[in-house]
Amino acid sequence: MKRLLSLALLMTSISATAANLPQFNGISVKAPNAPAIYLVDQGCRRHIPNPATFELLFRDWSYYTGIDIYGIDQCTPISTGAHLAKCPPLPAVYLIDNAKKRHVASPAVMDKYNFDWNKIEIVSCNVLDAIPTGPTIY
Repeated sequence: MKRLLSLALLMTSISATAANLPQFNGISVKAPNAPAIYLVDQGCRRHIPNPATFELLFRDWSYYTGIDIYGIDQCTPISTGAHLAKCPPLPAVYLIDNAKKRHVASPAVMDKYNFDWNKIEIVSCNVLDAIPTGPTIY
């Protein structure tokens, strides 16, 4: 509740112009009376394309509403079918999104983004190595 209140207070202070806001990385947001859900990542909101993709990534359907999401820059949507992956025995977890693998920097970041540990796909290291690397998720 405290996090939600702090977030709401910060969001209401954003001007009418959209901005890059990395302090909100990891939260999912939704405008009231609109179906689209976004993930704030790299300081901007990224549209989650459908329920199936949402289910591949997150622990639950929690997101923030009642805040001015339009005060956050919109950038490239999350790709349909984006998922989490790793290759054993390495501990690194990656978000596979828009034909790139993005390292999730730590367990704390997994939790911050509400990524689901139980939805990590195990793949061969050769498969993971063949995917181009994108920016790390912090």
